[in-house]
Amino acid sequence: MVSTESSAGNVPVDRAELFTQDMEMIAHVTSKLYFEHRARFHCADPGRVDGSMRSATVEGLSACLARYSGFEYDADMDPHTGPHAAVVLEGDGVISSPRGELHFTGGDTFLPPPDLSHATKMYDIGFALVQIPWAVISGLAQELTGLPAANLRFESMSPVSAALQATWSRRASFICHELVSSGATEVSPLVVEEMTQAAAAAMLETFPNNTMTVAYAPGPGWVPAAAVRRAAAFIDAHADQPVTQAQIAAAAGETSRALQNAFHRDHDTTPTEYLRRVRLERAHQELRDAEPGSDVSIAAVARKWGWAHLAQFVVAYQQLYGQLPNQTLRT
Repeated sequence: MVSTESSAGNVPVDRAELFTQDMEMIAHVTSKLYFEHRARFHCADPGRVDGSMRSATVEGLSACLARYSGFEYDADMDPHTGPHAAVVLEGDGVISSPRGELHFTGGDTFLPPPDLSHATKMYDIGFALVQIPWAVISGLAQELTGLPAANLRFESMSPVSAALQATWSRRASFICHELVSSGATEVSPLVVEEMTQAAAAAMLETFPNNTMTVAYAPGPGWVPAAAVRRAAAFIDAHADQPVTQAQIAAAAGETSRALQNAFHRDHDTTPTEYLRRVRLERAHQELRDAEPGSDVSIAAVARKWGWAHLAQFVVAYQQLYGQLPNQTLRT
């Protein structure tokens, strides 16, 4: 594993790469980086074994591109604290758990049960994997639905629908590109926050879990306008820093769920979208104030203000300001 020093304000990316024919080494590195497991291998010809793994981790968000060929990889896993979902790029396998079996092949996505022991058999497998800290995803579940973070439970390994499977595949591909394929050694903390929250939200939407039935959750209660103003002021003052919805709610003295409803009432948006709008305004101001002929980069400004995907920044910018970012930069 290689950890790099970061420039001022950026977050270092911990990177690891492995290219080997040693099956035991593959299992050791996988256990160290992601989840402890007991591995067994079945191999007719050791000379055909080929393994590669490229991994990147930043602030607890992990992405991995891996390919194992020439052998069957069996793994017995205990419950773990880092939910991860995989996109199968090639090969096939099966996961067995107390909730049943899931057979997978190229193009499938799945989420192994983080709360149950399970066994996985894989052969000639290639996959893209994204792992999210449990505290992030359970905290988001509580903010959005009122479900206590400790009670979050994923109930199935398969996606809710083909459409959401495709959405998760795109999200995982983007994160793997940004963290792994790009070779990035540091990332803006706002981009890290955006990618992590987006991945957590997508995982909650894609894989069946008990936030999808929240009829038991208590009502959010009434939030006075003054609390919404306190939240907006906190966002304005901290837009250049990683900010969670829980922090915004604490500044307002309300619960996240109650504040979410109040923002809809007073601003017709959510605190997260309000934060994104403020950051877009700061990016607009930076482009507008740039000196003619300066080396200001639209992509750099977008990433500075939390937009990991330049195309999404351009679309949002044009919707709000009626012109493209490069038009602002030229005037």
